Amino acid sequence: MTRDQFWKIVADTCRSDPRSAEEWDTKLTDSLATLPANEIVEWDHIFDDLAKQAYRTDLWAAAYLINGGASDDGFYYFRCWLIGMGKTIYENAIANPDSLAEVVSPDWFSEGIDAEAEIYAVAHLAWMQVTGNDYDADYPARNESVELVGDDWDFENDSEMEKRLPRLAALY
Repeated sequence: MTRDQFWKIVADTCRSDPRSAEEWDTKLTDSLATLPANEIVEWDHIFDDLAKQAYRTDLWAAAYLINGGASDDGFYYFRCWLIGMGKTIYENAIANPDSLAEVVSPDWFSEGIDAEAEIYAVAHLAWMQVTGNDYDADYPARNESVELVGDDWDFENDSEMEKRLPRLAALY
């Protein structure tokens, strides 16, 4: 499984459409279940690596603005949503979190972006389908220990948010 193959699966199933996020998990699981078990695990490793790369304070601030707050779990779900939005949106957000102002709309998410679709679990679900194992079986993936990267700053400070994320701050 290459990163290009990973992103193709995401593009084919999620289609960078945030309004259909609640369908992403089913579509991704179905797509991954057509692969051999080892490729599903490799897909999951790429997913975890991308989520790890997005574990940054500037993206957490973006999630905080967009969602009206973001707990640890909420920020993880936001990063899952970001991956589901596809390669271009993900890479643009990694380069500049304020680029999400071109993607999100306060009207779309009354409860914020919180990964309505539980795409963090799709590879495990597909792996269980392919291998016939149940949830308690030793799943050969998951490396969730990550360290937050970036300067710590107060997300409640409006002037700091406006300085660091001007377009998102204007939207939210």
